[in-house]
Amino acid sequence: MSPADRFLSKLTARVKSPGDGAEESGWIGREFCRLTAPVIGNAAAEDICCRTLERLRGQNPESLLKLGYIAAFFWDEYEESSMPLGIEDWREIQETVEDASEVIDINTLTRLMDNLLARGLLQ
Repeated sequence: MSPADRFLSKLTARVKSPGDGAEESGWIGREFCRLTAPVIGNAAAEDICCRTLERLRGQNPESLLKLGYIAAFFWDEYEESSMPLGIEDWREIQETVEDASEVIDINTLTRLMDNLLARGLLQ
């Protein structure tokens, strides 16, 4: 099981059986950043996590799965058919990749940009 799959599995279990909201947000944030920081850097991981959690606040608990889908995208494990992301999510991803472009490995940056371009998000 890949790191992104493991995170998504744990996230799914927590969404189905939620605990304290603040505790959940803390765990989700720590795990998301731990998973994505090696790909996009610490600052970018924290930024996209905070922005996404803020945007998802007040929505149904299942919406938190989007953080798992975003992590899967960064790890090149994104499955479009089973991991729905909206236009706001893609904008967050695009902004994060652009902001972190100086710290992302060039091969990883090329892969991420190619994936965004294939989705029509870059001109």
